[in-house]
Amino acid sequence: MRKVNILITAAGGDIGANIINILSQQKDANLCLVGTDLSKNIFSIDKLDKFYEVCRSNDINYKKRILEIIQKNSIEIVIPVSEPEIMWFNNNMSIFIELNIKVLINNKNIIDSFFNKLETSIKLNKIDVKTPKTFLFSEFNNQLNFPLILKSNYSINSKDIYRIENEQQLKYLKISIEEHKNYIIQEYLGSISEEYTTCIYKNKNKVDVISFKRKLTGGMTSVAVISNESKLYEYALSIANSYDLKGSINIQSRKVENDFYIFEINPRLSSTVYIRDHFGFKDVLWWINDISNEAVLNTAQSKIDFQGTAILGYKYKFFE
Repeated sequence: MRKVNILITAAGGDIGANIINILSQQKDANLCLVGTDLSKNIFSIDKLDKFYEVCRSNDINYKKRILEIIQKNSIEIVIPVSEPEIMWFNNNMSIFIELNIKVLINNKNIIDSFFNKLETSIKLNKIDVKTPKTFLFSEFNNQLNFPLILKSNYSINSKDIYRIENEQQLKYLKISIEEHKNYIIQEYLGSISEEYTTCIYKNKNKVDVISFKRKLTGGMTSVAVISNESKLYEYALSIANSYDLKGSINIQSRKVENDFYIFEINPRLSSTVYIRDHFGFKDVLWWINDISNEAVLNTAQSKIDFQGTAILGYKYKFFE
Protein backbone atom coordinates (compact mmCIF):
# COMPACT_ATOMS: atom_id res chain seq x y z
CA MET A 1 0.00 0.00 0.00
CA ARG A 2 1.44 3.37 -0.99
CA LYS A 3 2.39 5.99 1.57
CA VAL A 4 -0.19 8.71 2.29
CA ASN A 5 0.79 11.90 4.12
CA ILE A 6 -2.06 13.41 6.15
CA LEU A 7 -2.13 16.73 8.00
CA ILE A 8 -4.47 17.08 11.00
CA THR A 9 -4.91 20.62 12.35
CA ALA A 10 -5.90 21.47 15.95
CA ALA A 11 -4.30 18.16 16.91
CA GLY A 12 -4.37 18.99 20.61
CA GLY A 13 -8.14 19.29 20.90
CA ASP A 14 -10.49 16.41 21.66
CA ILE A 15 -11.63 16.03 18.03
CA GLY A 16 -8.12 16.23 16.60
CA ALA A 17 -6.76 13.78 19.16
CA ASN A 18 -9.54 11.30 18.43
CA ILE A 19 -8.98 11.53 14.67
CA ILE A 20 -5.30 10.79 15.31
CA ASN A 21 -6.28 7.83 17.54
CA ILE A 22 -8.43 6.42 14.74
CA LEU A 23 -5.77 6.84 12.06
CA SER A 24 -2.97 5.48 14.27
CA GLN A 25 -4.93 2.22 14.59
CA GLN A 26 -4.62 1.66 10.84
CA LYS A 27 -1.67 -0.71 11.21
CA ASP A 28 -1.89 -2.03 7.65
CA ALA A 29 -1.93 1.43 6.09
CA ASN A 30 1.23 3.29 5.16
CA LEU A 31 0.47 6.66 6.77
CA CYS A 32 2.56 9.65 7.77
CA LEU A 33 0.58 11.70 10.29
CA VAL A 34 1.52 15.37 10.65
CA GLY A 35 -0.15 17.56 13.26
CA THR A 36 -0.41 21.26 13.97
CA ASP A 37 -1.67 23.26 16.93
CA LEU A 38 -1.15 26.53 18.78
CA SER A 39 0.95 24.70 21.42
CA LYS A 40 3.26 21.71 21.40
CA ASN A 41 1.86 20.46 24.74
CA ILE A 42 -0.69 18.08 23.25
CA PHE A 43 -1.75 14.64 24.46
CA SER A 44 -1.47 12.92 21.09
CA ILE A 45 1.99 14.15 20.07
CA ASP A 46 3.58 10.70 20.48
CA LYS A 47 1.20 9.30 17.84
CA LEU A 48 2.30 11.82 15.22
CA ASP A 49 5.24 11.42 12.87
CA LYS A 50 5.78 15.20 12.86
CA PHE A 51 4.34 18.15 14.74
CA TYR A 52 4.41 21.90 14.10
CA GLU A 53 3.28 24.87 16.15
CA VAL A 54 1.22 27.35 14.12
CA CYS A 55 -0.44 30.71 14.62
CA ARG A 56 -4.20 31.22 14.59
CA SER A 57 -5.93 31.04 11.24
CA ASN A 58 -6.87 34.73 11.38
CA ASP A 59 -3.17 35.66 11.61
CA ILE A 60 -1.68 37.04 8.37
CA ASN A 61 1.15 34.48 8.64
CA TYR A 62 -1.14 31.43 8.79
CA LYS A 63 -1.34 30.95 5.03
CA LYS A 64 2.42 30.99 4.57
CA ARG A 65 3.00 28.69 7.54
CA ILE A 66 0.41 26.07 6.59
CA LEU A 67 1.56 25.97 2.96
CA GLU A 68 5.18 25.53 4.09
CA ILE A 69 4.18 22.53 6.22
CA ILE A 70 2.11 21.03 3.41
CA GLN A 71 4.88 21.37 0.84
CA LYS A 72 7.70 20.28 3.16
CA ASN A 73 5.87 17.06 4.05
CA SER A 74 4.30 16.33 0.65
CA ILE A 75 0.85 16.39 2.24
CA GLU A 76 -1.91 14.80 0.13
CA ILE A 77 -4.84 15.19 2.52
CA VAL A 78 -5.60 17.96 5.01
CA ILE A 79 -8.13 17.47 7.81
CA PRO A 80 -9.00 20.90 9.24
CA VAL A 81 -10.50 20.31 12.67
CA SER A 82 -11.17 23.63 14.40
CA GLU A 83 -14.07 25.70 13.09
CA PRO A 84 -11.97 28.82 12.35
CA GLU A 85 -9.58 26.67 10.30
CA ILE A 86 -12.48 25.00 8.46
CA MET A 87 -13.74 28.46 7.52
CA TRP A 88 -10.24 29.47 6.41
CA PHE A 89 -9.89 26.44 4.15
CA ASN A 90 -13.45 26.96 2.89
CA ASN A 91 -12.53 30.51 1.84
CA ASN A 92 -9.22 29.44 0.28
CA MET A 93 -10.16 26.20 -1.48
CA SER A 94 -8.94 27.43 -4.86
CA ILE A 95 -5.34 27.26 -3.56
CA PHE A 96 -5.65 23.57 -2.69
CA ILE A 97 -7.54 22.64 -5.83
CA GLU A 98 -4.67 24.13 -7.83
CA LEU A 99 -2.12 22.21 -5.73
CA ASN A 100 -4.19 18.99 -6.08
CA ILE A 101 -4.43 18.63 -2.30
CA LYS A 102 -7.56 17.02 -0.90
CA VAL A 103 -9.24 18.88 1.97
CA LEU A 104 -11.64 16.99 4.23
CA ILE A 105 -14.41 19.61 4.50
CA ASN A 106 -18.01 19.82 3.36
CA ASN A 107 -19.26 21.78 0.38
CA LYS A 108 -19.49 25.56 0.67
CA ASN A 109 -23.29 25.62 0.93
CA ILE A 110 -23.26 23.29 3.94
CA ILE A 111 -20.47 25.20 5.73
CA ASP A 112 -21.96 28.64 5.08
CA SER A 113 -25.47 27.51 6.07
CA PHE A 114 -24.74 25.52 9.22
CA PHE A 115 -22.10 27.75 10.77
CA ASN A 116 -24.89 30.35 10.87
CA LYS A 117 -27.47 29.19 13.44
CA LEU A 118 -30.29 31.49 12.30
CA GLU A 119 -29.77 30.34 8.71
CA THR A 120 -29.81 26.74 9.96
CA SER A 121 -33.19 27.23 11.62
CA ILE A 122 -34.75 28.97 8.62
CA LYS A 123 -33.56 26.39 6.09
CA LEU A 124 -34.45 23.36 8.20
CA ASN A 125 -37.99 24.64 8.69
CA LYS A 126 -38.34 24.84 4.89
CA ILE A 127 -37.74 21.08 4.63
CA ASP A 128 -40.13 20.31 7.52
CA VAL A 129 -37.43 19.66 10.11
CA LYS A 130 -38.38 21.09 13.50
CA THR A 131 -36.15 23.60 15.29
CA PRO A 132 -36.59 25.85 18.34
CA LYS A 133 -38.13 29.22 17.41
CA THR A 134 -35.17 31.48 16.72
CA PHE A 135 -34.70 35.26 16.41
CA LEU A 136 -31.77 37.60 15.96
CA PHE A 137 -31.06 39.27 19.28
CA SER A 138 -31.25 42.66 17.55
CA GLU A 139 -34.78 41.85 16.34
CA PHE A 140 -36.11 40.17 19.45
CA ASN A 141 -39.12 41.91 21.00
CA ASN A 142 -40.45 39.43 23.58
CA GLN A 143 -41.86 37.03 20.96
CA LEU A 144 -41.04 34.06 23.22
CA ASN A 145 -41.71 33.06 26.80
CA PHE A 146 -38.99 32.43 29.38
CA PRO A 147 -36.71 30.54 29.74
CA LEU A 148 -34.68 31.51 26.68
CA ILE A 149 -31.26 30.66 25.28
CA LEU A 150 -28.95 33.43 24.07
CA LYS A 151 -25.87 32.44 22.06
CA SER A 152 -23.63 33.50 19.21
CA ASN A 153 -25.20 33.19 15.77
CA TYR A 154 -21.92 31.80 14.43
CA SER A 155 -20.54 28.42 15.46
CA ILE A 156 -16.95 29.61 15.38
CA ASN A 157 -17.75 32.06 18.21
CA SER A 158 -20.02 29.82 20.28
CA LYS A 159 -18.19 29.94 23.62
CA ASP A 160 -20.78 32.09 25.42
CA ILE A 161 -24.22 30.58 26.00
CA TYR A 162 -26.70 32.16 28.41
CA ARG A 163 -29.93 30.77 29.81
CA ILE A 164 -32.30 33.67 30.48
CA GLU A 165 -34.91 33.08 33.17
CA ASN A 166 -36.61 36.49 33.42
CA GLU A 167 -36.94 40.04 32.11
CA GLN A 168 -34.27 41.36 34.46
CA GLN A 169 -31.62 39.01 33.05
CA LEU A 170 -32.69 39.87 29.52
CA LYS A 171 -32.32 43.60 30.16
CA TYR A 172 -28.88 43.06 31.66
CA LEU A 173 -27.68 41.11 28.60
CA LYS A 174 -29.07 43.77 26.26
CA ILE A 175 -26.83 46.27 28.01
CA SER A 176 -23.73 44.12 28.53
CA ILE A 177 -23.59 42.57 25.02
CA GLU A 178 -22.67 45.12 22.37
CA GLU A 179 -23.03 43.31 19.04
CA HIS A 180 -26.68 42.21 19.21
CA LYS A 181 -26.68 41.39 15.50
CA ASN A 182 -24.12 38.62 16.13
CA TYR A 183 -26.35 36.77 18.63
CA ILE A 184 -29.56 34.78 18.46
CA ILE A 185 -32.30 34.02 20.97
CA GLN A 186 -34.00 30.62 20.93
CA GLU A 187 -36.85 29.17 22.92
CA TYR A 188 -35.61 26.74 25.56
CA LEU A 189 -37.10 23.33 24.83
CA GLY A 190 -36.95 20.02 26.63
CA SER A 191 -34.32 19.10 29.14
CA ILE A 192 -30.60 18.40 29.08
CA SER A 193 -31.41 14.79 30.02
CA GLU A 194 -33.09 14.35 26.61
CA GLU A 195 -30.23 15.52 24.41
CA TYR A 196 -29.14 13.58 21.32
CA THR A 197 -26.28 13.75 18.84
CA THR A 198 -26.68 12.30 15.35
CA CYS A 199 -23.98 11.82 12.74
CA ILE A 200 -24.76 11.52 9.03
CA TYR A 201 -22.30 10.27 6.44
CA LYS A 202 -23.23 10.35 2.77
CA ASN A 203 -21.42 9.60 -0.48
CA LYS A 204 -22.63 8.69 -3.95
CA ASN A 205 -23.35 5.10 -2.88
CA LYS A 206 -24.84 5.28 0.60
CA VAL A 207 -26.21 7.25 3.53
CA ASP A 208 -25.30 6.06 7.03
CA VAL A 209 -26.75 7.48 10.24
CA ILE A 210 -25.90 6.86 13.90
CA SER A 211 -27.48 8.56 16.93
CA PHE A 212 -26.56 8.66 20.61
CA LYS A 213 -28.48 9.83 23.62
CA ARG A 214 -25.78 11.62 25.53
CA LYS A 215 -24.83 13.22 28.81
CA LEU A 216 -22.54 16.25 28.81
CA THR A 217 -19.95 16.98 31.50
CA GLY A 218 -17.88 20.13 31.16
CA GLY A 219 -19.03 20.56 27.58
CA MET A 220 -17.88 17.06 26.58
CA THR A 221 -19.86 13.87 25.98
CA SER A 222 -19.29 11.83 29.14
CA VAL A 223 -21.87 9.11 28.41
CA ALA A 224 -23.19 8.13 24.97
CA VAL A 225 -25.79 5.39 24.43
CA ILE A 226 -26.70 4.29 20.90
CA SER A 227 -30.25 5.33 20.07
CA ASN A 228 -32.38 4.04 17.19
CA GLU A 229 -34.99 6.80 16.99
CA SER A 230 -36.77 6.63 13.61
CA LYS A 231 -37.58 10.37 13.60
CA LEU A 232 -33.92 11.29 13.85
CA TYR A 233 -33.18 8.93 10.96
CA GLU A 234 -35.90 10.59 8.85
CA TYR A 235 -34.57 14.06 9.64
CA ALA A 236 -31.02 12.95 8.83
CA LEU A 237 -32.00 11.62 5.40
CA SER A 238 -33.93 14.79 4.60
CA ILE A 239 -30.98 17.02 5.53
CA ALA A 240 -28.41 14.87 3.69
CA ASN A 241 -30.42 14.85 0.47
CA SER A 242 -31.47 18.51 0.62
CA TYR A 243 -27.89 19.75 0.97
CA ASP A 244 -26.14 17.34 -1.41
CA LEU A 245 -24.03 16.06 1.47
CA LYS A 246 -20.78 14.32 0.53
CA GLY A 247 -19.04 13.74 3.82
CA SER A 248 -19.89 13.95 7.53
CA ILE A 249 -22.04 16.34 9.56
CA ASN A 250 -23.32 16.22 13.13
CA ILE A 251 -26.80 17.15 14.41
CA GLN A 252 -27.60 18.25 17.98
CA SER A 253 -31.21 17.82 19.09
CA ARG A 254 -33.53 17.48 22.04
CA LYS A 255 -36.49 15.18 22.42
CA VAL A 256 -39.71 16.92 23.47
CA GLU A 257 -42.57 14.50 24.05
CA ASN A 258 -42.53 12.34 20.88
CA ASP A 259 -40.65 14.66 18.55
CA PHE A 260 -37.16 16.08 18.09
CA TYR A 261 -36.04 19.69 17.72
CA ILE A 262 -32.66 20.34 16.09
CA PHE A 263 -30.92 23.29 17.72
CA GLU A 264 -27.53 23.04 15.98
CA ILE A 265 -25.74 21.35 13.10
CA ASN A 266 -21.96 21.05 13.06
CA PRO A 267 -20.72 20.85 9.43
CA ARG A 268 -17.59 18.94 10.42
CA LEU A 269 -16.26 15.89 12.20
CA SER A 270 -17.49 16.05 15.79
CA SER A 271 -16.28 15.12 19.27
CA THR A 272 -18.01 11.70 19.24
CA VAL A 273 -15.95 10.64 16.21
CA TYR A 274 -13.91 8.07 18.19
CA ILE A 275 -17.01 6.65 19.89
CA ARG A 276 -18.84 6.07 16.63
CA ASP A 277 -15.72 4.63 14.99
CA HIS A 278 -15.62 2.03 17.77
CA PHE A 279 -19.22 1.09 16.98
CA GLY A 280 -18.49 0.61 13.27
CA PHE A 281 -19.49 4.07 12.01
CA LYS A 282 -16.13 4.94 10.45
CA ASP A 283 -16.84 8.32 8.88
CA VAL A 284 -13.21 9.52 9.08
CA LEU A 285 -11.97 6.48 7.16
CA TRP A 286 -14.88 6.49 4.69
CA TRP A 287 -14.35 10.17 3.94
CA ILE A 288 -10.59 9.82 3.39
CA ASN A 289 -11.13 6.89 1.03
CA ASP A 290 -13.85 8.77 -0.86
CA ILE A 291 -11.81 11.91 -1.49
CA SER A 292 -8.77 9.77 -2.36
CA ASN A 293 -10.81 7.79 -4.93
CA GLU A 294 -9.12 4.64 -3.62
CA ALA A 295 -9.08 2.43 -0.53
CA VAL A 296 -6.04 3.88 1.23
CA LEU A 297 -7.52 2.89 4.60
CA ASN A 298 -9.05 -0.38 5.79
CA THR A 299 -12.80 -0.20 6.45
CA ALA A 300 -13.56 -3.89 5.97
CA GLN A 301 -14.82 -4.36 9.55
CA SER A 302 -17.32 -1.50 9.46
CA LYS A 303 -20.62 -3.12 10.37
CA ILE A 304 -22.51 -0.51 12.38
CA ASP A 305 -23.71 -1.56 15.84
CA PHE A 306 -27.30 -0.93 16.90
CA GLN A 307 -26.62 -0.92 20.62
CA GLY A 308 -23.77 0.03 22.92
CA THR A 309 -22.62 2.57 25.52
CA ALA A 310 -19.48 4.71 25.77
CA ILE A 311 -18.26 6.32 29.01
CA LEU A 312 -15.57 8.99 29.13
CA GLY A 313 -12.56 8.33 31.37
CA TYR A 314 -9.51 10.39 32.31
CA LYS A 315 -5.84 9.64 31.83
CA TYR A 316 -2.51 11.44 32.13
CA LYS A 317 0.38 10.95 29.74
CA PHE A 318 3.96 11.49 30.88
CA PHE A 319 6.96 12.61 28.81
CA GLU A 320 10.49 12.38 30.19
